[in-house]
Amino acid sequence: MGMLTHRTRRAAGGTREPASCSRWLRAWVLVLVGMLPFTAARAEEPSASPAQCSKPELAKSRRSAEQLYRDGRYTDAVESLRRTKESCWSVLDATDRGWLVSDLGLAALRAGQPELCRQVLDEAPAELDAQSRVAKAIAHNRGLCQGDGGFPVQVFFSGLLISSPTEAPEALAREWSHVLELRDGRLPQRSDREIERCTEAEGVALEDLDVTATIELQPARARLLRCRALKKVTQARPSRVSHVRDLFSTKALGNVLPADLAPTFAPGEDEERSRAGREGRTWSSVDRKVRFEADPDRKETLRVQGNGVSGILALWALGDFNGDGIEDAVVDRSMSPEGGSAVDMTTFLLTRTRPGGVLTVLERME
Repeated sequence: MGMLTHRTRRAAGGTREPASCSRWLRAWVLVLVGMLPFTAARAEEPSASPAQCSKPELAKSRRSAEQLYRDGRYTDAVESLRRTKESCWSVLDATDRGWLVSDLGLAALRAGQPELCRQVLDEAPAELDAQSRVAKAIAHNRGLCQGDGGFPVQVFFSGLLISSPTEAPEALAREWSHVLELRDGRLPQRSDREIERCTEAEGVALEDLDVTATIELQPARARLLRCRALKKVTQARPSRVSHVRDLFSTKALGNVLPADLAPTFAPGEDEERSRAGREGRTWSSVDRKVRFEADPDRKETLRVQGNGVSGILALWALGDFNGDGIEDAVVDRSMSPEGGSAVDMTTFLLTRTRPGGVLTVLERME
C-alpha cells in the first residue's frame, strides 16, 4: 500500500510535466490534421476549368465586355476582361491572347487608364503575324495609348463637309456659291456688306443677315453654324481620355443627353430647358417619348422622334475643344414640330467627364 502510494506520488511528481507536453502535442497534431483538407483544397484549386476558357466561352466573355463598353460602362468592361485574362491566359492560344489584350487595352483607355492600356498591350504575344487582323488592332490601340493624344481630333463629312481636321482652315476660307448680305443698319462698321466665306462671317449673327433678299432663313443658319464648328475644329487638340467617342451607340441615349437638347418652339422654353439641364435633367425626362435610330444613309447621324416633334441629331466632330484633355463632341440638332414649318436648329459642344454620366453643355452655338 505504501509502495503503491509512493509510486503514485513519484508518477505524479516526476512524470506529470511530460504527460502535459504529450497532451499539448497531440492537440496540435489534431488541429494540423484538421487543416490539411482545406490547405490541400486551396493549393489544388484551379484558376479555371477548360470549359470556362474554351473558344465559345471566351467569345461569350468578349461579347459581354463589348456590351458594357457600348453602354459606356468602361470600368466594368475592364474588370470583366481582367477576370477573363487572369483565369484563362495560360490556356489560350496566341490569337486569343492577342484579342483579349486588345479589348482590355482599349477598354482601359476609355476608362481613363492609359498606363494600364500600355501595360496590357505590352503583353501581346510576340509570335503574332504582323499582317493579321489582331496584330493590326493591337498596333492601332497601342498608338492610341501613347502620349497625351490618345484620341485624335475627328470630323464627319455628313456635317462639316470635310474629311479630315487638316481641311478645316481651307474650308473656312473657301468661297461659297451663294453670297450672304448684311441687313441695313446692322454692323455699320463693316464697309463690305457681302459675306462670301466663313472667315468673313465671324462675329455675324443670324439677325444681322438680310435673309429675305439673299437666302432662306434655315440655310443661312446652317451655314453660320457650320462656320462656328469649323473654327472650333481648327482650335481642337487630341484628347487623353474620352467618354463620348461611342456616344451614338449608347442605349437609351435620351437618358444621358441633357435637357438642353430638347427642341423649343415657344417663348421662354429655351431658358426652361437650360435650367433643367443645369439641374441634371435629361432629354428623356422632359420628353418621355423621345427615341433615336441610326440614319442608314449618313454616318454618325440619328433620326429623332419625340412627342409631336421629329428631326435629326448629327455628330459633327470630336476633340479636346477646351484644353482639359477630355474629349468633347460637337453635336448638331435640327427638329421640327410635326405638321409645322418651324425649325429649331442648334449646335452644341458637349462633354462628359466619366463613363455613363449625363453630358454637360460647354457651349451652345446658334
